[in-house]
Amino acid sequence: MCCPSKRRAIFISCSFFSFVFSQTASEAIHILENEMGFGARSLAMGGAFTALGNDPSGMYWNPAGLAGMTNGAFYFESSNLGYTNKTTYIDNTTQNPLNVGRFNGLGVAIPLPTIRGSMVVGIGFNRILHYDGLMSFSGFSIFDNQLSFPIELDGKEQFYDFSKNVNRSETVLNGGALEQLTFSFGIALSSTSFGGLSISRVSGRETYSFEFSQEDSQNEYGEFPADFKQYDLQQTLVASTKALNFRLGVKTAVTDWFRIGMAVSLPYHIKVVENHSTDEILLFDNGDKSDASVLGNYDYRVRTPMVLDLGGALIIGNLAVSGSMRYRDWSATRFNLDDFNKDSEDYELLQDENALLALNYRAVSQVRGGAEYLLEFNDNFGLSLRGGVAVFPSPKGKAAEDRMIISAGVGIPVGDNIMLDAAFLSTAWSKISSDIYTPYGTTEDVHANRILVNFSYLF
Repeated sequence: MCCPSKRRAIFISCSFFSFVFSQTASEAIHILENEMGFGARSLAMGGAFTALGNDPSGMYWNPAGLAGMTNGAFYFESSNLGYTNKTTYIDNTTQNPLNVGRFNGLGVAIPLPTIRGSMVVGIGFNRILHYDGLMSFSGFSIFDNQLSFPIELDGKEQFYDFSKNVNRSETVLNGGALEQLTFSFGIALSSTSFGGLSISRVSGRETYSFEFSQEDSQNEYGEFPADFKQYDLQQTLVASTKALNFRLGVKTAVTDWFRIGMAVSLPYHIKVVENHSTDEILLFDNGDKSDASVLGNYDYRVRTPMVLDLGGALIIGNLAVSGSMRYRDWSATRFNLDDFNKDSEDYELLQDENALLALNYRAVSQVRGGAEYLLEFNDNFGLSLRGGVAVFPSPKGKAAEDRMIISAGVGIPVGDNIMLDAAFLSTAWSKISSDIYTPYGTTEDVHANRILVNFSYLF
C-alpha cells in the first residue's frame, strides 16, 4: 500500500478520503432528472406532443397518438451535443468544451389492417436521457479543506495538515445515456378517441470520473517530516441501470380543430449496479511516496414516482399549436429498503437518504409549448417549420438551476418516401458546486446545444 522511506513511515488509506457514499438522495434524483425524450419533430416543438403523438416518437410521449398514423415509418435518429461549462474557482475561470455525437434511436411503426378504425404497433430503441458533462478548474486557495495524513517518525504517529495555501485542481467528467427498448401500440376506441400502451425495458450506463490534485506550489510545507509536495486522487464510477416501465395514454378529438391527450407513466423500480475504484498518491519533496487503491461495488434499487402528462393542440389548416404539462413529484422518489437488513449500516444510511428525499425535493410541473406550420410550395412539396420552448423547474426549488430549452426545427421531404426531420435545442443554466476537497466552491455557467437528425422511410 505504501513505500516507507528510512526516515519515516507514511500511511494513507482510501478509507480516509474515500469515495463519497454514492447512494445519496441527489444520486437517486440524478438518474432521471434530465429526462429529455426522443424525436426530432416532437422535440423541435418543445416536447409538447401529448395531444399529437402521431409519429413514432408517440411511443414515448403518448402511445395513443400512434393510432393517428396513416403510413408506416422506419426511422433512424442521431444526436450531437455541443457543451461548454465556464467554471470559476476563486478568481480563475476555465472554459470546458465538450462535443459528443451518438446514435439516438432506431425503430418502426406499422399500421395493421383493420375492418374499421385503426391500430398501429411500434417497436423502437431510443435514448431518452444523456448524462454527458464536464467541469474542471485550477487555482491557488487559502481556504482549509482539512486534508491531513498520519506520519510515523521514530515509532510515534502524528497527523500533519496539508490543507491550505495550496494549488488545487479538479476535473469531473460524465458520460453515457439512459435508453428504452419499447413495444407500443395505439388503437382507435371510437371515431374520435384513441388509446395506447407502451412497455419499455429501461437500461442505461453512466461513467463518472473525478480527478483532484493538491500541490504545494509555493513551498509552504517544506519542513520534515511534513514536507508535502503533492496529493493526487482519482475516482471512477460505472453505474448500470435496468427497469421495466409501463406508459398508458388516451387522446380525443374534441372538435375537428381541437384535441386533448393524457399519458401516465406508472411508478417503477430501477435496479442500479455500481462499480467504483479509488486511487491515491501522496508525494514528498525528497521523493518519498505513498499510494493506495480500493475497488468496490454497490447494488440497490430506486423507486421512481408516477409521471402525468396532459396536453392540448389546436389544428387550423396547415398550423398546429400545442401545449403540455408534465407533473412529477420528486419527493416521492425512494430507495428500496427491502433488500437490506434492518440492522445494517446500509439500511440506516438509505433510510436517512429517503428522509432527505421527502424533505429537500418537491413536486414540479414542466411546461412545454410548440408550433408546426406546413409551408406549401406546390401540391407535391412543402416544408414543415417548427419551434418550441420547455421549462424545467429544479427538483430542489433552486430558481437559479431552473432550465429553459428553446427549440427550432424543420421537416423536409426527400422524394416520395423519405422524410428528414432536424431539431436544434439550446439551453443554459448556472449552479454553485462544492465538495469536501474544495469547500470554497465553484460557479458553473453551462451552455448546451443539441442537434437531432431523424431519417424516416414512409411506407
